[in-house]
Amino acid sequence: MAPHPKATDLPALLAKLCDAGIEFIIVGGAACVIQGAPITTNDLDIVHRRTPENVERLLELLLQLDATMRYDFANRGLRPTAELLAGKGHLNLSTSLGLDRSALRARRSRVR
Repeated sequence: MAPHPKATDLPALLAKLCDAGIEFIIVGGAACVIQGAPITTNDLDIVHRRTPENVERLLELLLQLDATMRYDFANRGLRPTAELLAGKGHLNLSTSLGLDRSALRARRSRVR
């Protein structure tokens, strides 16, 4: 399994979530950026609706994006499940959808 990128391609991930019909709200740093806060973020925090249908759509997308548990220090490649997505609390996931270092440098240079 190839390592996931360190920074998420936020516009592409948001587009995939919307295209898949997933019901969610954006929270955390990305929500602050959308509201105009002068901060940066390299991840996307969402709260998804926990209906069985929405969880199924989200799980399908996450599996397509090779999602694994982010803090799996034994590097076992643990995947999300419908039960975990439907439960309480939060999951820290990493996906294959991201930016390489050259794209990050280009993005930073546009901001300056």
